[in-house]
Amino acid sequence: MIQKLSMKNRRGVSQIIGSLIILAVVASVGSVILFQGLNQINAFNHDLSFHDREHSQALREDIIFEHVRFDPNTNDLVLYLANVGSIDTTIASVTVVKIDTQELILNWRDVDSTINPSNPTGTILIDDHIVLHNNANLIGTSQWNHTNYNSTNYDYKISLTTSKGNFFDTVRSPYNS
Repeated sequence: MIQKLSMKNRRGVSQIIGSLIILAVVASVGSVILFQGLNQINAFNHDLSFHDREHSQALREDIIFEHVRFDPNTNDLVLYLANVGSIDTTIASVTVVKIDTQELILNWRDVDSTINPSNPTGTILIDDHIVLHNNANLIGTSQWNHTNYNSTNYDYKISLTTSKGNFFDTVRSPYNS
């Protein structure tokens, strides 16, 4: 009987209730810490996007050479380009080098001002195509079909640079362009 009385007078919290209280405290404190951490990470990413915006935009530029035409009866070089990147692109320069002799065939600076006279910035819009025409500097002749320039052994490296400093190039031959 003495043992029964001492058990009745004892006060306490059952294990289930105690576990639920601890779980509620841990969940509420944990969620506060989680949301504060996520907000800090979000603020850090936001600050980084403003810190180096030009570099992050340069990574989104992408241009492909759809076609290169060496007009056989002239010294015209026609480039068909497409902007497949996720930002507008401005072409700054185009160079063409004959690979075997390292002869500079074309060194075209300030391309942006000659692409579209009504748009002097020369911006190629996203998912847009453009055609560039220029005359190559062919020594001793003014035609691509001359044997010095038109052979299966002659390849030309065509490179273009954008205003953001990106570099795109391709190697083409007058026979496979």
